[in-house]
Amino acid sequence: MVVFTAKGLMPPVFTPINDDQTVNYLAIPGYAKYLVGAGIKSVLVGGTTGENMSLNVEERKKLVDVWVKEGKSLGLHIQVQVGGGPLRDVLTLAQYCQVAGADSLLTLPELYFRPQNVDELVSYVELVAKAAPKLPVLYYHIPSMSKVEINMPAFIKAATARIPNFKGLKFTSNDLSEGAQALKALNKDQEIFLGADTLLAPAALLGIKSSIGTTFSLFPRLAQDILDAVERKDIARARELQDVLSSAIDAHTVEGAWVPALKAGMEIVTGIKVGPPSLPQRPISAEARQRIASKLRALKLIK
Repeated sequence: MVVFTAKGLMPPVFTPINDDQTVNYLAIPGYAKYLVGAGIKSVLVGGTTGENMSLNVEERKKLVDVWVKEGKSLGLHIQVQVGGGPLRDVLTLAQYCQVAGADSLLTLPELYFRPQNVDELVSYVELVAKAAPKLPVLYYHIPSMSKVEINMPAFIKAATARIPNFKGLKFTSNDLSEGAQALKALNKDQEIFLGADTLLAPAALLGIKSSIGTTFSLFPRLAQDILDAVERKDIARARELQDVLSSAIDAHTVEGAWVPALKAGMEIVTGIKVGPPSLPQRPISAEARQRIASKLRALKLIK
């Protein structure tokens, strides 16, 4: 029986990129130690934040190798997102992750010949799950990017019935009504991870207490403080802290696209060099970086 135990905050890690667009694998050990020092117990490698969809298969394999090596030494649960490519590459990566020692998989849907209904989506995830039958497999629901807009409670029920190692989903949607229904559709050995950092507190109030969010690399303790405030029913404090996190997010997104802006923020906040985004995305300007830093100082998130 496949067991899935990861819960709580799971940062989707950035892929460090050099100025020549090669992957900077040497930055990963320090990055992993920083996260563990901040109380993080699991990471997602190769999500939207990790830009896996812009990398080739060999680069993605090496990222798995480095993160598994570092993660095992630090006690991190390593989840790997394998979708976002041709099906044969997706299956190759799923098989590779099982052999390499990853702890769980996440998969996007097919992004061009998109699933049109629940059955087609389940069939796709089933192929990925069969390629790595010893690993827990979760589905990555991000309709704003994938354009796959299928009812998640219905999908969960069908996937659970057909896929033995299906263990839940990352729910990157602002529709918390659907999210709450998805939570109810899960079995006890499955998990839903919120993918909307600005909704961390309200989702936790609905019972969605696990989350995969880019900002957890920058502000891991702030995110945990939000969840802790909800847990002790200090709603006023949870709202106050959520407002700080949301304002920090706004400081970034006004300056550019999600990954380029947050990569700049990561360097501003932590000093860890994650470099520019992978092409075709472009880095934000030096002036934009300065504006982000100024706003984060005003929020007392940096000195």
